[in-house]
Amino acid sequence: MKFMLIEEVVRDRGSDELYSVPASATVGDAVDEMCQRELGAVLVMNEEQLVAGIFTERDLMVRVVRAGLDTRTTPLSLVMTREVCFVSPGTTLEAAMALMHLRKLRHLLVIDGPVVHGLVSMRDLVYQVVRHGQERVEDAVREARAGAPATPSASAPTQPHTS
Repeated sequence: MKFMLIEEVVRDRGSDELYSVPASATVGDAVDEMCQRELGAVLVMNEEQLVAGIFTERDLMVRVVRAGLDTRTTPLSLVMTREVCFVSPGTTLEAAMALMHLRKLRHLLVIDGPVVHGLVSMRDLVYQVVRHGQERVEDAVREARAGAPATPSASAPTQPHTS
């Protein structure tokens, strides 16, 4: 299987729209946008329309709800994640997943210089792995039906090597 690039994941999601809220918004504004669009995160943009941060469901739970803050009066800029991890469009799906796992992230910004290409979630990446994994299974079934020899892993289980 060829390596899938993050730019393909962004393109395959079916929507080029990137949802964001201004840094001057309240937490309530961001939550309204997230609920209306069924999103787990939104980008937070500054006055120059540059990414100032990201606001996620985790930020809401840990920095707002747990702290007992009022969503209607709390400025988003006080509780957003300022250090946004990102990858370039040419990053492989596997490398992005590894980064997300190691850094315990659910979302990655996809940028190329100043150009924002999208925001991908772990769910987006897992979907691609499952989808392409299914294609590999279907290819193996087709080969087996065509009379191709079975691989050792597809036939009987092998015994572990013991010393």
